[in-house]
Amino acid sequence: MTPLDTGIVLLYLAAVFGIGIYFSRHQKTAEDYFLAGRKVPGWVVIFAIVGTMISSTSFIGHPGNVFARDMWNLPSFLMLPVVMLFVARHIVGFYRRTVRMSIYDYLERRFNYGARAYGAAAFIVSRVVDMSATLYFLAVPVSYLSGFDVWWVILVVGLVTVVMTVAGGIAAVVYADVLQGVLLAAGALVCLGIALFRPPAGTEAVLTAAWEGGKFGLGQWSFSLEEMNGWFLLVGGAIWAIQRYALDQHIVQKYLVAATDREARMSAFVGALSCLPIWLLFFLLGACLWGFFQVTGQALPPEVARVKDNIVPYFIKTQLPVGMIGLVIAALLAAAMSSLDSDLNSMATVIVEDYFGRLRPGATDRQRLWAGRAVVAVLGVLAILFSQLWIGIGTALELGVQLFSIATAGMLGLFALGALTRRANGPGAIVGIAACVLFTAWATLTSVQMPALDSVLLDLGPFNYRLHPFLIGILNHLILLIVGYLASLWFARRSPNRPIPAGPPATRNSPA
Repeated sequence: MTPLDTGIVLLYLAAVFGIGIYFSRHQKTAEDYFLAGRKVPGWVVIFAIVGTMISSTSFIGHPGNVFARDMWNLPSFLMLPVVMLFVARHIVGFYRRTVRMSIYDYLERRFNYGARAYGAAAFIVSRVVDMSATLYFLAVPVSYLSGFDVWWVILVVGLVTVVMTVAGGIAAVVYADVLQGVLLAAGALVCLGIALFRPPAGTEAVLTAAWEGGKFGLGQWSFSLEEMNGWFLLVGGAIWAIQRYALDQHIVQKYLVAATDREARMSAFVGALSCLPIWLLFFLLGACLWGFFQVTGQALPPEVARVKDNIVPYFIKTQLPVGMIGLVIAALLAAAMSSLDSDLNSMATVIVEDYFGRLRPGATDRQRLWAGRAVVAVLGVLAILFSQLWIGIGTALELGVQLFSIATAGMLGLFALGALTRRANGPGAIVGIAACVLFTAWATLTSVQMPALDSVLLDLGPFNYRLHPFLIGILNHLILLIVGYLASLWFARRSPNRPIPAGPPATRNSPA
């Protein structure tokens, strides 16, 4: 990195820090901190949704995965438009009328506090997994390009993000996402343009080489319950889209900060669909990088050939001109920080609303505000520490997809149990949760092999889970739904005089 590149990166970090300090002056109440007073313009919410969903995992992981294999993960995103039509028309307005800050409030009023606490805990675990992976995928290229150790990169970026989020709350998060979204798109387009137009053989030669190398393939489509295939990804993609855009606090919170219901619905649909071409851009970048190195005949160093997540950093280091390297590093930082700050604020919202408020029902608004800031700081430190576990994994995207689907622990099944049937009740939901947790623990321990280990964590021989680990994150939703429903029927027969909740609770007016 030249002084110019370093200056661009420092300028970006200073801008983000300044945004946090600026909005810190407006954080007077807990609602200001967590919901920005519910008066954020729709166009800002669109950037916030895009920034939350597009992270350094996308910038580094998707191109690296395509370079190593093909576009096997692309089908998982194809169900997004269908899902978002439903979410924008029906789910966004329901949440804005029904919940105050945390969407898991719905689970308590539909079932009981145990269901609410479980939903909040599953969200927090899944976010910690995602945050640690995001920091890792950022540290890989920045360390490679700057020469700083991976640990120091994680520490510095993590601390800047934490300070900005602690100070500025959700307002700083969503407005910083505007800057970060612009940098993200610019950085990706710069890399793609150089990969396509720099080789003397021309753009057509790059695309032809990538096509002939199978980089535009969509993976394996022969149906199997033991091998990864496209049918997994179509079903899993639909579940993933519902999970992320309808049931995860860090996205739903963006719907709540919008000024009006109309802007919230528009932002949800446009923001989610805007992610699709950006993901396609990163998949295309991975294919074009393969074609670029094939056409130019450049041999890859051993560390790049061995760990394909290094391919984007290596390309940046060897092909981008002075100044552009700093721009792309700033884009990488933007991709990571736009996801991290959103995760930190949303997890703080959940902990304050779903746990702290329960333990301290008499807490003042000022105490809730400072509790939220303290939670952001603690969770930020944990994310920094956990991100070290990803170091040395290699092509980590597939493992990350598996771990995230496991960490969500049947949340779609729990919400479906409450929304799709009138006969489900609180005790039945708790039994369904217990069955889901037991299944997920057994299947994970007996099948998912961590890269640092030579075997699974728990070997039960013939009683090991035999299907593909990706299916764990699909089956646990079904188990919670089916077991919870059957248990609800049993409890209803045991207590025939006990009234059964009649579906989702009556909505209440938003505090806004």
